[in-house]
Amino acid sequence: MKILSSAAILLLLATPVAAQSPPLTQAPSATDLTRALNGGPPFVAPTPAPTPAPTPVPAPAPVRGPAPTPTLVPAPAPAPVRTPAPTSTPEARPAPVATVPVIAPVAPVVARPEPVGPAYRPLDATARAALPFRLDLPEGFDLDTGRPGPDFTIYSVRRGTTPFVMIYAGPASQFPIYDGQLAEVAGRASVVVTEADGRHAMEHLFQRATAPREIHVWVASLEGADRALAERIAQSVDLR
Repeated sequence: MKILSSAAILLLLATPVAAQSPPLTQAPSATDLTRALNGGPPFVAPTPAPTPAPTPVPAPAPVRGPAPTPTLVPAPAPAPVRTPAPTSTPEARPAPVATVPVIAPVAPVVARPEPVGPAYRPLDATARAALPFRLDLPEGFDLDTGRPGPDFTIYSVRRGTTPFVMIYAGPASQFPIYDGQLAEVAGRASVVVTEADGRHAMEHLFQRATAPREIHVWVASLEGADRALAERIAQSVDLR
């Protein structure tokens, strides 16, 4: 009994000491912190005080005085117009009226063969033998001479009043007068024209060492059989 009492006394003595000893401090867990925050009083955000709006100050009313009086500016005076002094003008005369002569109608001119006259005269056999050239003269044709110059002579082979062949004897002829192919044949230059019916020798040129220096022979403008005959006559011309 005595031992029990002593143990009881020791227990009683140790109890206040345990009560007075401070408990061991432990770090609160995240769960404890969350519970502590949720268990606290609700947080009320402070309401900001309203800012007083500035009171607009009314602008002073403009002071209206009497309307300004417009100033009248006088318009500039127009520049004086100077009238030129009158000059002496010659007296105008009416233009002369051109008189148009009345021309009587003229009858149309009909082309005719040139007649044999003073311009051309036929040469006889003796005169033809003295020429610097010779030719075959068909029956019914004449060799005429005319239109001579200071140093040249022009001859014409004609049947009646129609020229078939013309011959120039002088220092410088106008060869060629036809547009064609130039050929050198038998000591003469010939111009050959190609047409639908064939080739035609239309002119020839002979050159000499003495006067007359050139003999130019060309076919007159003819048609059909007359032109073919004229070509044969022209080709028969040769130097003496």
